[in-house]
Amino acid sequence: MPRRLITSLLLGLTASALAAQGIFTNASKPSDAICPRVMEDKTELEFKSQYGRNQADASHALYTQKGDWLFPPAERKDVSAFAAYDAKSKSTSISSLKGKVILVGLWSTRCDPSAKMLMEFASLFPKKDQFGFELLAVNFDENQHGGDAFPGVELGVEGGWRAINKFMNRNRQFFEASKMPVFTPGLGKEGPSNFMDMVYSVPVLFVVDRQGKLAEIHIGYREGFVGEAVMRALRERPQPVAAPPAPVSAAEPAKPAQQ
Repeated sequence: MPRRLITSLLLGLTASALAAQGIFTNASKPSDAICPRVMEDKTELEFKSQYGRNQADASHALYTQKGDWLFPPAERKDVSAFAAYDAKSKSTSISSLKGKVILVGLWSTRCDPSAKMLMEFASLFPKKDQFGFELLAVNFDENQHGGDAFPGVELGVEGGWRAINKFMNRNRQFFEASKMPVFTPGLGKEGPSNFMDMVYSVPVLFVVDRQGKLAEIHIGYREGFVGEAVMRALRERPQPVAAPPAPVSAAEPAKPAQQ
């Protein structure tokens, strides 16, 4: 299957999470900052249920995250292996962008708060070359099929480029005006597990410093938070590179004593 049609599966999942499906359901009201993740845990019994697969024996839960984390330089994790893929399967890796501040934003086609984050990305997009930063708007929807995961939330949700293209067509004026590309995440070592083991809410903003290390994580939308994050990162002075230790010269042999 082509890479661009495969959505991300995270490396750091626990055994129970590996046996789960999930979608992002939209915010309950316009002022909400996040879209929570609805997870469906598959059980051994569900395939034997008289009510059919994913009915009586599947459990469903709503998971949420929200918060801000800022890491001092000495505690930052190297995330340079992460890569994002465009509609033509062309990759852009963080390692190829070292020397620039990088904002990686995870968004969903079903989430109003993440659409607001995309609008902030678009407003900054024309300024990225002038100020030396990059924006990677990474879609984080998965293909899901069958069952009813949560009251009022249908699990048969389409993800990948087919869903992204439909979303872009519905919002053609926005994408044509902004000229901002969108991406899907890499898999395995190139995927979002570089940043965190599991994403339970969107939008998520990751701020990567000029050395390819994770400087900030922001989960949940707040007006102006993208601009604030990029200004903080751009103001940061690059860390000086430690000079290599001077070579130790071998001791000269002792001169023979004069007779």
